[in-house]
Amino acid sequence: MNKLYYILPMLVGVLLWHNSQAQSPATNTTATSARQDTLKKPATELKSVQVSTTSAGSLQQSNRAVTVIDAKKYYNRPATTLNLINQSPGVRVRQDGGLGSKADFSINGISGRQVKFFINGIPADFLGAGNRLNIFPVNAIDRIEVYKGVVPIELGSDALGGAINIVTRQQLSNYTDASYSIGSFNTHKAAVNTYQGLGDHFFLQAGGFYNYSDNNYTITADVPDQLGNPKPQKVKRFHDRYRDYQLNAEVGILKKNWADLFSIHASYYGMDKDVQHNLVMMEPYGAVIRNEHTWNAGIRYVKQQVLPRLNLSFYGNAGQIKEHFLDTSYNAYTWDGKVYERRIAYGEIASSRTDLLFTTCNLVGRLQLDYAADSNNKFSFSLTSTYFTRKGKDTIAEKYYGQDFYGHTVKMQKNTAGLAWQHQFAPHLTSTTSLKYYWYHATGFTIDNMVFNPAGQSKQQFGISEALKYLLNRNLLFKLSYEYASRLPDEMEVFGDFSLVRANPSIQPENSHNLNLMAKYTRPAFTAGLTGFFRLTDNIIFLQASPRSSQYRNLLKALSAGIEAEASYQFTPSLSLWGNGTFQHIINKSDKENTGNIDDRYYNRRLPNKPFLFANGELQWTRRNLFSKQHTLQCWYGINYVNWFYLYWSNDGRGDTKAVIPTQFVQQAGISYALAGNRAALSFEVHNLGNARVYDNFNVQLPGRAWTLKGRIFIDQ
Repeated sequence: MNKLYYILPMLVGVLLWHNSQAQSPATNTTATSARQDTLKKPATELKSVQVSTTSAGSLQQSNRAVTVIDAKKYYNRPATTLNLINQSPGVRVRQDGGLGSKADFSINGISGRQVKFFINGIPADFLGAGNRLNIFPVNAIDRIEVYKGVVPIELGSDALGGAINIVTRQQLSNYTDASYSIGSFNTHKAAVNTYQGLGDHFFLQAGGFYNYSDNNYTITADVPDQLGNPKPQKVKRFHDRYRDYQLNAEVGILKKNWADLFSIHASYYGMDKDVQHNLVMMEPYGAVIRNEHTWNAGIRYVKQQVLPRLNLSFYGNAGQIKEHFLDTSYNAYTWDGKVYERRIAYGEIASSRTDLLFTTCNLVGRLQLDYAADSNNKFSFSLTSTYFTRKGKDTIAEKYYGQDFYGHTVKMQKNTAGLAWQHQFAPHLTSTTSLKYYWYHATGFTIDNMVFNPAGQSKQQFGISEALKYLLNRNLLFKLSYEYASRLPDEMEVFGDFSLVRANPSIQPENSHNLNLMAKYTRPAFTAGLTGFFRLTDNIIFLQASPRSSQYRNLLKALSAGIEAEASYQFTPSLSLWGNGTFQHIINKSDKENTGNIDDRYYNRRLPNKPFLFANGELQWTRRNLFSKQHTLQCWYGINYVNWFYLYWSNDGRGDTKAVIPTQFVQQAGISYALAGNRAALSFEVHNLGNARVYDNFNVQLPGRAWTLKGRIFIDQ
């Protein structure tokens, strides 16, 4: 019965397709005329029909609490997707290393796995590591949508009030875009994207990328001297190599009576990564590795006016992910890469040693229906269904434990449905009311003291939201939004990964009251925005880190309130400046009866290990037609600031001995030169100009000064 949830979207799509084929000639004529009117619109507007019903400009002016980043402005620059997201107000990205390292996102105090990621509206968790934002190439992106507070129903997932949606390039004119960059620490990145129209109704779109880095940047770590006493020394990371690559292709049909778009796509992704240390960088590893291989295939279908005033889009994907985690060395390493001990048992991480191969299978289906009742009322329905299975095999652990625990299957089914009503009350006032339903069921197991225990969990939750937009005049816009949001635990939080993260099948869903109030003022050369936000979150899930293995747990309740401000000014046609800043106060609201503490010493205290004050800014100079027509020179200087914050509770321990993540002030500068209207470009950027010692997480050092040189060729046919 449960499997009907993820079969339903496909059945509905097939039924509506047959309905469109059976329309009367008069109806077909009307539908064809409507499609022709749509297809006469600019390509940038039609491509949004393929992946979203909203264009970037209208989305920014909608009643949603959203920041839209135009990636096209950065195609000539050696920027990364994480750089662009980290520049947004209210957003903070924390990494634990160089290229390919884990990245944690925070949006208005909502962080970690509370923030959901999407590729063209599809949950990225089910598409494999090749769609993670820490490696996704900027030149493959059209725009980045950062949602705060209220997550729209078409993003079919249980986000707790923060979501990032990557809208990829789907340009409907023939082009080829290729780029290659080289940088510090033997870092290489290459990306290519192409679209080719095959007659009036067929197209081929393909792309791929390749990334490699030694990540051998210098850090300061304790290394034993000749007497065996630890002494701080500058050493290079010796086991942090990263490599990945992806190939993808899509073939499709456009402008047919039965479909505005129908396509079939497939992709392959490969990754291998050395693991340098544990989560708190207290213990170096010298032989632990991870690798992954992912296959995806699916279909996309879009039909406007499938019935009078009814638009339909459907996406389906099936994927398989093979992950390998290897921890078999008896060696124990120091930070200078030397072996100081040869164990007679145990691996570097696991007591059993590990040669673990996971096989994961995913099914994802999303159905979106939009019905325009009249000029003032629009109704939308979205259903996203996902099915996940994972099974492992570890012959070494099997010998140690006496049985193959990992051979048991972990399964998870999750369904998210949403219904929204958009109403135009007056020319200047718009409202969107939404209702969401979440359901999931998970079965798996835990390993406690070498004992296998089957485990399972089923949960359902509801959510509701309201968003209002009031346009006072052509220059001043106000937005108000509220959502009661829920997030169900995912497979990692419930069952762990059996290597670095332990299982916790008793973990509970999170829920949150999210409120946003925004004012935005716009003039031709000047824009400014001010946003206040409030989050009251219960059953917060957080990762409790430890040197050997970590576990996701619930922290009962917290309140987050803050303000974010942003402004930009165009001094001259060549010179512009933008900046933003965020202050957020995240405090504990769990009393002693619920936390198990003997007193309320942590009540109303700021949560530790959370940035609370940060800012970004950039000064840019652009000179067009500098030496020749259509030649452009661009220079930029940017800053990123994060105020220091405590690792543990502020009222514990002596003030002069407390562990802190220090203040970060990182500068970057670059220059690019584009020829013949961006048909060729060369750029150079230096990150961390001051070579500051930078930490996003306690004791985990990030790269120092680094340079990148990027070349790009664009052929528009």
